[in-house]
Amino acid sequence: MGREYNIRSDEGEERVKKIAQYVDEKLKKISAISKTTSTLNAAILAAMDIANEYFDALEGCTHLKQRMEEIETKSGRLIERIDSKTH
Repeated sequence: MGREYNIRSDEGEERVKKIAQYVDEKLKKISAISKTTSTLNAAILAAMDIANEYFDALEGCTHLKQRMEEIETKSGRLIERIDSKTH
């Protein structure tokens, strides 16, 4: 939103720029939608939106992990059945 910050990070410069661009886009989008004049309010709303995306991603990972465990269990059962029929 027109401000520059000096950031120190263990991440590479390109990654930091990518993250900064993402946050800046969120701020601009929220400012345009809400017509808020407060940068602080826009930053809080952007943080909430990013946190919502983060939790959606966590839930997706949890769901994927559960699904993989189900597949492993079923695969194990199938292998046992195949083994019992071949012996």
